[in-house]
Amino acid sequence: MDAYVWDNQVQPEDAYRFAKGHPQELLDGSQIKLDRPLDFAAVTDHAEYFGVTYACLVETPKTPYCKDLLEVSKEASPRGFYEFFLPALLRGDRLCQNGETTCPQAERSLWQRVQDAANEVNDPCRFTAFIANEWTPSPGNLHWHRNIIYANEHVPQHPINSFDQPDQKDLWRVLGESCVDECDVLAIPHNSNLGMGGTFDLSGHDVNDLSDRARFERLVEIHQHKGSSECIAGISTAANFADEDCDFEIMLPVPLLRKQGAGETLSEEEVAKTAQGYVRNTLLTGLAQKAEEGVNPFVYGFIGSTDTHSARPGSVEEQGWRGSIGTYDQDPERLATYTHYNPGGLAAVWAKENTREAIFAALKNRETYATSGPRIELRVDMFGHEVVCDDSSSGIAMGGVYQDAKPPTVRVRVKPDRNALDRVDVIKLTYTDGQMQQQIEQSQLTDKDRLSDGYCVTWSDKSYATSVPTAYYVRVLEKPSLRWDGKSQVQERAWSSPIWNRAGAN
Repeated sequence: MDAYVWDNQVQPEDAYRFAKGHPQELLDGSQIKLDRPLDFAAVTDHAEYFGVTYACLVETPKTPYCKDLLEVSKEASPRGFYEFFLPALLRGDRLCQNGETTCPQAERSLWQRVQDAANEVNDPCRFTAFIANEWTPSPGNLHWHRNIIYANEHVPQHPINSFDQPDQKDLWRVLGESCVDECDVLAIPHNSNLGMGGTFDLSGHDVNDLSDRARFERLVEIHQHKGSSECIAGISTAANFADEDCDFEIMLPVPLLRKQGAGETLSEEEVAKTAQGYVRNTLLTGLAQKAEEGVNPFVYGFIGSTDTHSARPGSVEEQGWRGSIGTYDQDPERLATYTHYNPGGLAAVWAKENTREAIFAALKNRETYATSGPRIELRVDMFGHEVVCDDSSSGIAMGGVYQDAKPPTVRVRVKPDRNALDRVDVIKLTYTDGQMQQQIEQSQLTDKDRLSDGYCVTWSDKSYATSVPTAYYVRVLEKPSLRWDGKSQVQERAWSSPIWNRAGAN
């Protein structure tokens, strides 16, 4: 729906074809294609609009609403988004054009088409397509969204949506009730930087709720085209917070972006709430919950995404980026006003083969990492002893739990993509004596770290305490390169999923 109102009237099949390397024709008649196709993808349309999308775009009845929708989508303006898409979502209005009694049937019909598209293109060992949708609660135009990814063709009969399940606890409940037997599912917090903390809100949660969240939410999206969600510079719940590299592709929540654009000053409360939408703060909160409640609801692995609204998954190259919002992509001057957007990121997994079963297992095990676009190859593991880079043994993989009582050593192996690498950061998070703390160990990459096909660095934690809830993750930075806008530089990066100790994870 939010692609259609920008005059991007294509099908899920077109998005999958693009992901596989086929060209796509843009609205101006030019063509674009990936020079490196994807291995896997998921089309995550807003389930809340399945009914009206089916009624207006598949059955195409001649209702006034559908006629107006078609007309406004042809305009080179944001009117379709602000007058058609967004108001209905904020009101929780299903927009059933053929009557409320037929709306569930329309939603199921489109849900079946979504499933058919993914099942048809899924090609084991060549390309994996996951059945998916987006759960989209947006109170006050804040993003508390989740991408719902299913393991296989066994999915609920009705698409999970925020009209029927408006609360996070409702989401986990219905996933547990409707995804049974051969069905398996993950709910991935999406675009949390625009949620002002609501994405990770724990108010009213008991231990069972915390466990439900930990069961279904095993990953978090840390970067996408509407900004990065790792951390925000100068704002944190952690003590000794200082990290200038948090100032990366920052986009404020929509209400605050408008307020700032009007020249108004943000309040301290608004700034503090904004920080609660970022992943590093959330990991720290999870460590505190583990210490105080016995359950860590935020044992999150990391992925990146494009969140394209132009059916172009994986189109993340800075140079020649054609945008991601349909009509607005066609005018370079208009696109240049959207400098707070970026091409988006990628999800990477360490999987045994390119199949739904293997990739979903890797996602569920958090054997994942995220990039801001480049295809950096990153592998992180942890040992209970000093380790050298040419040691062929494997330690605890990223996404795992370190069980040893000995001080750990982190090994980082990384291969560059097209740009040179600059630095490796090991970020240690702890909760001790009621205080959240962070430590950042930086390793500037030099020839001494070079392997035949990349780099390797190790870091041993000399201050490790077994009883202190702790998590570690790695951030790898490239050397600065030209950003898509042609006016500034960007330092692209990759983030590994964390490794927790026994005191920090469940």
